[in-house]
Amino acid sequence: MPSVPPSSNLFRAADLMNMVERYLPEEDSRRVYAAFVLADEAHDDVIRKSGDPYITHPLEVARILAEMRMDGETLCAALLHDVIEDTDHTEADIAAHFGPVVAKLVDGVTKLEGDEFANKQEATIASFQKMMTAMTDDFRVVLIKLADRLHNLRTLGFKKVASQRRIAKETLTIYVPLARRMGMHHMRRNMQLLAFQHLYPWRSQILRQSLDRYLDYNREIHKDILDTVLEATRKQIPGSLTFIWRKNPFTIYERIKRYGKRFDEKREILEVRVLVGTADECYRILGTIHGLYHPKLNGFFDFIATPKTDGFQALQTTVYTPSKQAVRFQIQTRTMYHVAQYGITAQWRYPDMHSRQKAKITQDSLDMWLDQVRELGLKADSAAEFYTDMKADMFLTEIYAFTPQGEVKEFPLGATMVDYAYAIHTELGQRCVGARIDGEEVPLRTRIPNGATVEIVSDDHATPQPSWLNFTITGKARSHIRNWLRQQKVADRLLLGRKLFDQALHNHNSSLEAVDQDNLTMLLQTFKLENLDALFLAIAQGEHCSRLLSQRLLGGSAAFTRASEKADGEATPLLIKGTDGLLIHFSHCCYPLPNDPILAHLNPDKGLEVHRDNCSVLEASVEPESILSVAWAEHDESTQHFLAGILTQAHNVPGVIFHIAELFEQMKVNIEEVTTHGDNSIKETKWIIHVNNLEHLNEIIRLVEHVPSVIRVKRLKAKAVDKEEGSYFRD
Repeated sequence: MPSVPPSSNLFRAADLMNMVERYLPEEDSRRVYAAFVLADEAHDDVIRKSGDPYITHPLEVARILAEMRMDGETLCAALLHDVIEDTDHTEADIAAHFGPVVAKLVDGVTKLEGDEFANKQEATIASFQKMMTAMTDDFRVVLIKLADRLHNLRTLGFKKVASQRRIAKETLTIYVPLARRMGMHHMRRNMQLLAFQHLYPWRSQILRQSLDRYLDYNREIHKDILDTVLEATRKQIPGSLTFIWRKNPFTIYERIKRYGKRFDEKREILEVRVLVGTADECYRILGTIHGLYHPKLNGFFDFIATPKTDGFQALQTTVYTPSKQAVRFQIQTRTMYHVAQYGITAQWRYPDMHSRQKAKITQDSLDMWLDQVRELGLKADSAAEFYTDMKADMFLTEIYAFTPQGEVKEFPLGATMVDYAYAIHTELGQRCVGARIDGEEVPLRTRIPNGATVEIVSDDHATPQPSWLNFTITGKARSHIRNWLRQQKVADRLLLGRKLFDQALHNHNSSLEAVDQDNLTMLLQTFKLENLDALFLAIAQGEHCSRLLSQRLLGGSAAFTRASEKADGEATPLLIKGTDGLLIHFSHCCYPLPNDPILAHLNPDKGLEVHRDNCSVLEASVEPESILSVAWAEHDESTQHFLAGILTQAHNVPGVIFHIAELFEQMKVNIEEVTTHGDNSIKETKWIIHVNNLEHLNEIIRLVEHVPSVIRVKRLKAKAVDKEEGSYFRD
């Protein structure tokens, strides 16, 4: 545990005010001091685990922000950021003394706690959503939170080991990516190093030692390269600055963990930075470096012409020296460098007009991201879903792809064509059906290759598919897909509920249009349903029975009296199509097909579950009174496919399964699943295939029977057959 620093080394209010008074107007400086006084009184007699007075923490947070030359409102909120959470003061108290803006900033960083959360993790997730929502109104909320987290990391050694690991892991998961999205790479790097030391102290130490050995081993080689580059760049651009970039142990650790390659002290790439005055000079230096060393193929990125999403600008190129040493150069103007290190705060830290102009790129990027955060918040179904989407959205960028117009897009490693489509435009994502990589057609689940040009193929009639959630990883794509599916599910439930209720009324020679509206209103009031849509949803979700509701609605009417003697077999069937939406589920125990006699029952999770009328699973698992009468509606069977099952029994000779599969290919029949079992002489195989209808299946069975070595073929029965020991073909 680190020793407690002497009081003379503690940062005090006088030091903060000396910094603040150098750049803030007198009135703002007075407000900052008043905030310190209130915070000092509120936290009086409270001691941190380090042994320091608690007020040292908000003072340090304010100092971190004062070093960025942040405004008076931000500094006041930094000094008061724990007052609502830890003392009796309220948001209204702060608003009365310092105005509503400061009060909202403080409330934005105040964590949620209370009995309404099941555990600390749930409270943390809800607090994160609250902070990010507040950030969309005023991004300074996140600056205060980042400064707060940075100082907590600096004093993390005073906490228990379990707390150190929890806070360090949370930092790497949320706050490091958050700093990156704000373009604040200097803070990101500091947080990474501190969190890494506390999360994996031994690994951190080993990597630091490896880095020291790497520097010692390559000292002369690096000096020769640097001297060569210095001479060439200064001759081209007098006053240019060239230096070796210190490597980050945490990013090396992440690389080792991801790719499984050990740190090679002899072959590690050298990182060099070159700073000049103008963008034109950046390109001139690039030419100079490529004249010195051989550039690596596909190793050049122009982030000046096409800045990254966080506003980062630079020319990046990787070259090889005659001794085969790989060197990665990053060429920037000094302003680009400042903006890259301090992000959105660079315009305050370096308040000259040129920096402000360059920081506008970062501000524009931030504004776009804030719009996306608002959108994720609106579409998320819960705080946990928002938290998951935000984590996906803030992944470190690994992949760069280009639009056909040459615009660069950034993606996390593993992103697919659907992620790309949503990144271009939400509507394109909703309508995408395919993609082309460098002109070659690829499936939507294909991962984005680095440096490729990607074009999305769309169809105005296409819609998002549930399967996309299996391979999309960006928060934006997943959020939009889930939201669309939720909307469709509600729409499908409404339609299904209406159909079921209408069917029940038709069985009593009535309809929704014919029922007495006063009786219908009374029915809704009796069951505390707001409107007809609420009624339909309740029916589709299995909360109310359409038959009982219809009887209650028509119980006293002539229509009900006339129909009361109607036999069950005469019930009006519910007509369904193969494309009736997400809530029509064709059971996999019996695989019903068009032209099969069918029955159904209402499954609250899956919707209407359709079975063949002789399905043993339906008979065994559903009460007879819950079985619904259904029938196939007319539809275009040539454009629709249904799953069906067949069983083949064949002699166990080489090639028999291949010949059956070859026949399916010739018939353009897609195979979904194949399962084989049996002894050395006879093999029995279950084939799950896509067919158009019952006639199509019968034709397939007839042709498979003529495949050499096939003994018997039959349609798959209900799942009860699978429970038999031995052969599928037992009756």
